Amino acid sequence: MDSNKILKLAKEISPWLSKVRGDFHMYPELGMQEFRTQRKICEYLDEFGILHKKMAKTGVVGEIKGKNVFKTIALRADIDALPILEKNEVSYRSKNSGVMHACGHDAHTTILLGVAKILSEQKDELGVNVRFIFQPAEETVGGAEPMIKEGVLEGVDAIFGLHVSSLIEKGSVEYRYKQMNASSDSIEIEIQGKSAHGAYPGDGVDAIVITAQLITAMQSIVSRIDARDSAVLTVGMIEGGTAPNIIADSVKLTGTLRTLDPKIRELVKEKLKILVDTLPVSMGGKGKLKVGRGYSTLINDDKMVELIKKNATDILGAENVIEKEKANMGVEDFGYYLEKIPGVFFYLGVKNEKKGITASAHNECFDIDEEALHLGVTIQILNVLSV
Repeated sequence: MDSNKILKLAKEISPWLSKVRGDFHMYPELGMQEFRTQRKICEYLDEFGILHKKMAKTGVVGEIKGKNVFKTIALRADIDALPILEKNEVSYRSKNSGVMHACGHDAHTTILLGVAKILSEQKDELGVNVRFIFQPAEETVGGAEPMIKEGVLEGVDAIFGLHVSSLIEKGSVEYRYKQMNASSDSIEIEIQGKSAHGAYPGDGVDAIVITAQLITAMQSIVSRIDARDSAVLTVGMIEGGTAPNIIADSVKLTGTLRTLDPKIRELVKEKLKILVDTLPVSMGGKGKLKVGRGYSTLINDDKMVELIKKNATDILGAENVIEKEKANMGVEDFGYYLEKIPGVFFYLGVKNEKKGITASAHNECFDIDEEALHLGVTIQILNVLSV
């Protein structure tokens, strides 16, 4: 299949894509609660004659066999929504109060179903196996990880992930070599001191004073790594003290660490542990660090990025294929897949200023220009056929 034929086929199903997306948008579900979404995906795959199975509680994986059964290309769509009350006055407004597809996962699911629909009808021309991954809980617990543990990547040679973007116009694609998204770890620090009357601080060990020194010292960790690397160490909450005239005997800090390089990630955690172990002791107290490992850094494969550039350029023109200047310090659990196999994560523009579709993701007024849906289908099919 050439690009013009694929584009024509995708345009022809545009009304169907809008209908499917509208339905998913009206009935959004939070992570690991996507039971209706899962059921609808299975119904569509049954209609297309695509074998599939449920996975990771609310996920679905389907596959079409191609002529070369020894090569498998995967496409991933996340399916969960956000706990947001929608404010859009549209016919497809969310019917689940307080839950909304405010990050475009309804569009991702629709695009992947569109790819499945077309390829199921053109499977005689398909040279490789195509695996369709409908993944739950990207916004919460990281549904990619349980999907991988249950074998979703077994036999897969490469993977593509598409995400809609309200920052770029409909008819454009944004890509980036290497790091696209940061890793994230949760940080919890407990400082132990000794309580005393506020009038006699020498009788105690002030956990609040230790904490103040620790927070200041923590910033030196970030400022003293290689200036060409990125790390963000944030203290978002402090809990401690019982009364204005009592020396606090304990303080709890919680925050996050975000990095773009796995080596820097480990280096910062190592330095943070040394600091928490030693600084409080030097002031008469004790410190304890607990790090909760979060999402991995999303690092694109350069060769796969080249495929995206070529395929998007064929459809949209070089002027509409944009290289992203800076990586996102936010997280995306597609990084778990890219730790295992080559792949690429890219953005499809859905903004349309003329139509007033400009709200950012995770906003109660977020929406997309649905004319972008068939473009996403076209590019993902080209990606599969070009690996």
